[in-house]
Amino acid sequence: MDGYVHAQPLVVNGLQIKGNTAVDVVYVATGNNSVFAFDVTDNRNQLLWKRHLTAAPADGERRDIGILSTPVIDRASATLFVVTGAIEERKGRYSLRALDLRDGHDQHGSPVLIGGSVEVDGQEVAFQPTDKRFAVQRAALALANGKVIVAFGGDFFEGWLFSYDAADLHRPPSALCTTCVSRIRSISKVDYLSAECTFLGPGGGIWQSGRGPVVDDRGMVYFFTGNKAHIVKQGCLIPEGSNACAQCALPGGCSCNGVGQEKVCRGPDTCIANQSQDRQSFDAHEALLKLDPGQGLKIAGWFRPDNWNAKGIHGLEFNDLDLGASGPLLIPGTSRLIGGGKEGVLYLLDAGLPRDRPTLLQSFAIAPAPNPPLQYYRHILGGPVLWSRPADPSGSRLFVWRMNDSLRSYRVTDHFADCGRHNVQPTGSENCRSVATSKERIDHHPGGILSVSANGEKADSAIVWAYTSSVGNGPGKLMAFSAIPGPAAPNRLEQIWESDTCAGDAIETGSTFAPPTVSNGRVYIATGADRVDVFGLVAERPCGNTPQPEVSEHLMNF
Repeated sequence: MDGYVHAQPLVVNGLQIKGNTAVDVVYVATGNNSVFAFDVTDNRNQLLWKRHLTAAPADGERRDIGILSTPVIDRASATLFVVTGAIEERKGRYSLRALDLRDGHDQHGSPVLIGGSVEVDGQEVAFQPTDKRFAVQRAALALANGKVIVAFGGDFFEGWLFSYDAADLHRPPSALCTTCVSRIRSISKVDYLSAECTFLGPGGGIWQSGRGPVVDDRGMVYFFTGNKAHIVKQGCLIPEGSNACAQCALPGGCSCNGVGQEKVCRGPDTCIANQSQDRQSFDAHEALLKLDPGQGLKIAGWFRPDNWNAKGIHGLEFNDLDLGASGPLLIPGTSRLIGGGKEGVLYLLDAGLPRDRPTLLQSFAIAPAPNPPLQYYRHILGGPVLWSRPADPSGSRLFVWRMNDSLRSYRVTDHFADCGRHNVQPTGSENCRSVATSKERIDHHPGGILSVSANGEKADSAIVWAYTSSVGNGPGKLMAFSAIPGPAAPNRLEQIWESDTCAGDAIETGSTFAPPTVSNGRVYIATGADRVDVFGLVAERPCGNTPQPEVSEHLMNF
């Protein structure tokens, strides 16, 4: 490839191209704003076409951000939708492209510059990314009833969601902003567009470790949002008031004296869900949102954990344990939804999500927090993933691999099956037992990024594929586990292979959040080494372990 591959490789089998030839194609998007298509029919591995999607700037005032999110494919119209990013004249420019799967040419009005606004109390708030307020289009794209769904977040940027007409990208999109109410109604009276006093905020972004919004059979869209992280700089005022995030008893406010290396203070807006004066909109950080693209992204339901603004070790906002660190999934054949984030807690909800007060059906911490000083690093980033088995009376299998933990599986029907209320922890409504775990652990970020492959519900065919990267841009590793334990170890998810066994299989540089893609007996792995590594069955051969780079214990745990 021509750049870092952040996105998951995508596969289309039996694509009809010129001469009515049917081919299997792998599509790869890169950090250089390029898309590659490879003909992999019968292991050919030939480049079918390539498109570099940003032209060279006339004045040198552009810096490519690249394609960070996984594209989405509409098979019916033979179209791949993808978002490119660049900084031009100090402004963030993001373009939505619709590429023909067969030859890569633009269609459906492609390209279009992404933009829009929302109204809060009669004031228009626009999508305004800059080189300082950096928007990140990390979550995978989605399709919902003919709409292309594009989500944004960022440490210095609020969450945005856009809905474009897939058949004509030039039609004005619908837009939703998760925390734009704080741009108008914040108690801090801080101008979030000014770098003078704002270090972070107003947040509430949509990133989900690269997972996309999920869509049900009625076209409703579901996703998690991140934390608000309202942080002010040294010397700026913190307004009077007291909550879990900030305390000030002085009339007129308190001056931020600055703490830590950055010399900043928490602002009280972090632990407040500001609401517009007309009560038509509210801050939707630390929440699960359900939207209706058919009604202009109208909020059709939402849920926020009770401890989102709590004090102490279980407060999500106070401890940067944002819910939006991973994305939700829908259990097929039910009205149930599962998800979890940095707290390491899984939630089960009814996807109906009544707007007045959605009912939390189950929640539990999947494992104890790591011992100090690593107790914060219990994030769910890669998962959960589900092997659907509706005909099996024991239920489907859900898999998750948290940081500082092992791979775990759970029995799931329309609820978690192995649960009780004995010794319930403050973070959960129940204790739900995993039915099997691996002896292998991942004691570093991001844990295991998972996929499942299986021949239907056939138990001995199912494999859990786990991909992990160590030390930022360090080496990657791909592992394969039997999804159903054998009789000799009924509670053990046995590893059957890993890429570090043979030197020739080692992944030079991992790609942090891209799940393995499994198709036609091959596994496609995104990497940070400007390539996609392709694994498949080969003749057995003896080999030694791959030497691993030396890293400090701190970095391994981080």
